[in-house]
Amino acid sequence: MRTMHPELMKMSSVACDAANREKNRYIDVLPFDDTRVRLKSSATNQISGNDYINASFVKATEDNSVARFISTQGPLVRTFEDFWEMICENQCPVIVMLTQFDSVKCDEYLPLQNGQGTYGKYNVKIMKDTRDKQQLCLRDVEVQCNESGKAHSVLHIEYPDWPDHGVPTNTDAVRHIQKRLHHIPREHPIVAHCSAGIGRTGAYITIHSSIERILLGDINSYDLVETVKKFRSQRTGMVQTEQQYMFCYRAIADELKDLLRSSGV
Repeated sequence: MRTMHPELMKMSSVACDAANREKNRYIDVLPFDDTRVRLKSSATNQISGNDYINASFVKATEDNSVARFISTQGPLVRTFEDFWEMICENQCPVIVMLTQFDSVKCDEYLPLQNGQGTYGKYNVKIMKDTRDKQQLCLRDVEVQCNESGKAHSVLHIEYPDWPDHGVPTNTDAVRHIQKRLHHIPREHPIVAHCSAGIGRTGAYITIHSSIERILLGDINSYDLVETVKKFRSQRTGMVQTEQQYMFCYRAIADELKDLLRSSGV
């Protein structure tokens, strides 16, 4: 079975494979074959050789002058190990979570109760847990692979107050996340997810990458229509609603006003 994106005629055949269907939170949000994240160790170690996860590489520029992203769905219980495998294999420095932990939108892939938990071959430990003035939950997380013994540190930023299909009342918290991540090295992709990994996630990636491109003097970065179109060619449905689209403009405009104020212009 193969599905086609109506505008771009891009295929999501791997996501529709019988072995992978239950790994998708939503049957209509599937990664394209050419931009999907492939799990390396699963393909070599498991009997099935299955390298699938519902996640897509998303980038604004070809030269990687701004942050690259992995856009993914809120993990399901059955995909927890796959999720942590993806984090470790891609050496992701940050996870930006734009939803809440619940059994409907995003299962609890962090050991919030005990501070430490095992997900397949990965041990996950929360080293530090704080909340900042923007009500963002900041967690320093260490992920260790039982098989290799290798450990990987990742910053987990949870923004629980962004409503599903809606937008926050102001742009402060979203811009605060972007500023916090401005100095993160760009060698490895930032993971961003909400529930489906396209609406709130698409809006955040649009805001983050557009601000970075503006600061670099890229005049094309003001064209959000082209930016979103490019992202949609890498993952279906990025930025789901008109309200989210307008929120992208608001956040970028607010950040530019702040930058002008701080520079005394």
